[in-house]
Amino acid sequence: MTETKRGPGRPPDLAKRRAVVDATLAVLAEVGYASLTIDEVARRSGSTRVFVYRVWESKAGLVADALFGSAADLTVADTGSTREDLRDHIAQLVVTMSRPAYLNGVPGLTVDMLRNPGGWREIRSRYIIPAEAALTTILDRGRARGDVVAAADVRVITYVVSGTITSLAQGMRLGGEELVDAVLAAVAGGIVELS
Repeated sequence: MTETKRGPGRPPDLAKRRAVVDATLAVLAEVGYASLTIDEVARRSGSTRVFVYRVWESKAGLVADALFGSAADLTVADTGSTREDLRDHIAQLVVTMSRPAYLNGVPGLTVDMLRNPGGWREIRSRYIIPAEAALTTILDRGRARGDVVAAADVRVITYVVSGTITSLAQGMRLGGEELVDAVLAAVAGGIVELS
């Protein structure tokens, strides 16, 4: 699941890795997780199967990195308003989670990960916990300001946000600001005093 550990030698070829990630996203958008092959990703990226497996231990690891690799890049806005901080947080997630690659890739990846508890723990550690940490910061600041009015389990809210984004993007074909607004209304209505 994780990138392999490197010993001494040449530094990693970041451009090649980026090409593999981009090719992975393109293939996922077209055919989904089940039909994605490492051979096709290697071909489209101008790389080799050997290179892909040198960097990523498995198809699941490659797809998880391609889909969720930006989770650690989440920023936490401090606008002075819990509602606006939540809006910014949700907007960042919408950018990633409403892409065709995500919508076509996550269902199959999830099934694979449910069969692999170690892989699921790693996905949670690398990609879900950063979103939980960002949300914890937002809600803690909101409590300190007095505008968070209900107890909130950050783990549950994180899954509610991601599930709602995915469901509305797939089922209702919502995107952009319309999707951000719908998710914000669903989440903030229960935990933030709306005036």
